Amino acid sequence: MKKKFFLSIIFVIFSHVLYSDNGVSSDNINETQLPSMTDSNQAKIIYVKVENAEEISKNAIYVGQNIKITYSLLLFSNARFVGTEFVGGIDTNKLILRNPNTKWKLSSDGSYQAVYEYKIKTTDAVIPPLKVIALSSDGSYSDSSTSPSIKLNIIDLYQNKKYAGVVADKFNIARYRTKTYDNLNNILVFEIEAENSNLEDLKIPNISKQGFESGNFDTDNSEGIYYCILPKNIQDISFEYFSLQEDRFKSIKMAINPVDDMVSTQDDVKPKNNFLLFSNIFTMIILILLLIGYFVFKRKKIFLVVFGILLIYLLWNVFYTKQVVLLSGAKIRILPTYNSTILEIPTKNEQVEIIDRHQKYYKIKTDDEKTGWVDKDDIK
Repeated sequence: MKKKFFLSIIFVIFSHVLYSDNGVSSDNINETQLPSMTDSNQAKIIYVKVENAEEISKNAIYVGQNIKITYSLLLFSNARFVGTEFVGGIDTNKLILRNPNTKWKLSSDGSYQAVYEYKIKTTDAVIPPLKVIALSSDGSYSDSSTSPSIKLNIIDLYQNKKYAGVVADKFNIARYRTKTYDNLNNILVFEIEAENSNLEDLKIPNISKQGFESGNFDTDNSEGIYYCILPKNIQDISFEYFSLQEDRFKSIKMAINPVDDMVSTQDDVKPKNNFLLFSNIFTMIILILLLIGYFVFKRKKIFLVVFGILLIYLLWNVFYTKQVVLLSGAKIRILPTYNSTILEIPTKNEQVEIIDRHQKYYKIKTDDEKTGWVDKDDIK
């Protein structure tokens, strides 16, 4: 009996800790660690329900959409919340729980609430029953309550051949640029902003090479930089996303007009040599100061000597093109970062021109006018 009483005290203390941060944790717990469940002679101490079950069940839901389910929990007789579990688990091939670490927050009416966010992946996805477990105030027994499963009216939008896989309240192309990628292709880079969306699923139909260069895929507000490699005979691209606010497909269209002064994904697509530009401006400022110093300090020859050296350096920067060898197997990337998208890997050594630099990366231009960033160790 003493051992059982001691275990009960431990469970009371453990469950009390879960009330931190004005909420209770929704972590799962192994029921074999709890005292026996309530029987018919013991008071019911917990009750859970789904607040928006009817609304979710009757409204159309789309594959890829994120939905929010609000659960409400009541605790009686000073019971302590212990944890939750999904009855039968979650089939991640059909459904994804996007916020598994959410907490139950105390509401003004004395109940606890938690909002679980699910991403729908297939038309046969079902929200599984949620089982919530509590411990009696004296730790002598545990009790549970289970919300029913929720069937959904799910629609697959991919029957539309122009559909790019995104459902959203708002979807906007903030800006876009096109540049010549090589002799056969252009590269289109654009910045996207979206609200209440699955932006991470974007895939434009009929384009073989495309993807996110970078992105932040928070459900409420998402953004990303996307690129497409397109044959030069393509004059424009168009695709459709599904507007949740207007309940219809909306079209996005971009004209393909390569511009010579573009360079990189977040900037220009044919990069300007910023390093050399600022270096040359700085050198010209020094040259002017040396001339002033020469006349102010009694025409000392040292000023003319330094002036001559810097003038030669400036002319060399302006008129000399730095040709180097790019080694076979080097990775040509869109941006000067390790995890940036790889545009090409040459199969043999080739002559390239260095047109910019950033930290441990060089921006290079190949003989066929292709531009990108490579690691300095890949140059000789």
